[in-house]
Amino acid sequence: MRSLKEMKTEFAHLGDTLNKFIAISKKPMDFGVGILINPSEIHAVAKLCDHGPMSLTELADRAFVSKGAMSQLVARLEKKGLVYRETAPDNQSKQILHPTELGKKAQNGHIEFHMDHDREFFSYVASMPNGEYAVFRELCRQMNRWMDNYLK
Repeated sequence: MRSLKEMKTEFAHLGDTLNKFIAISKKPMDFGVGILINPSEIHAVAKLCDHGPMSLTELADRAFVSKGAMSQLVARLEKKGLVYRETAPDNQSKQILHPTELGKKAQNGHIEFHMDHDREFFSYVASMPNGEYAVFRELCRQMNRWMDNYLK
């Protein structure tokens, strides 16, 4: 088993990568709809596009944020014209969130952005031999579990 000292360089690279991710997660972009959209905003729209309409509570749970934080984010999305609310047919006190046509267009631009911008990394991962890819998959799974410990 390796010591922490032996893995210091790799963990430093991982820390740098996570810090860059944090910086990127705060950078708004225009995904082809003429407005700046923060990553947290487009990822909320993406969840609605990918998983269908859902309540604010469901969306907050999927995004790992509080209902209060999601409520504020949804208010910004409504103001930008990316989502709208509709009363649930089975519960008059429940609001269901839907992406607007502009939200769907922004999500399509978001997907195109990643397909273009991340092409080199996607190709790298796709070309890994099966054994290396299995290690990569397990590393991703373990990192996800690692981050779960911080959310407890």
